Amino acid sequence: MSKIDLSLFKHTTTFSVRFMDLDALNHVNNARYLNYLEEARIKYSNDVLNTYKSISELTVLVARVEIDYLFPIEFGSMVKVYTRVNRLGTKSFSFECVICGIKEEKEVIAAHSIVTLVSFDAKTGKSVEILPEFKEKIKSFEGNLD
Repeated sequence: MSKIDLSLFKHTTTFSVRFMDLDALNHVNNARYLNYLEEARIKYSNDVLNTYKSISELTVLVARVEIDYLFPIEFGSMVKVYTRVNRLGTKSFSFECVICGIKEEKEVIAAHSIVTLVSFDAKTGKSVEILPEFKEKIKSFEGNLD
């Protein structure tokens, strides 16, 4: 894996590791990383797109999740998720996320992820084009992605 450049990420989400996040080895369980990624996507959507404040507004589905686990996160740590849209297509787009563990003021990259989402119409159950206003808001925040 190439070096991750955190300066490319303009959006972050931070929260504490909870006891319930741990596995038998006292590390954050791998499945909990999906929760962290979801929380970061929701916060990004609220902050950047000003949407998804209600479950009824949800118009995307997760189509693919890739996670490279790089370093364990332990209890007592904070978690910081760096989030950006790194690909914007016609009907789908991808979030790139970097999950870091912070303990004693030292930040360590714990995981790198790409999550692909597909825009869809709940009534028809079919994929649809991403709303132009969403594309514009993402491009305005991230810079041109074409």
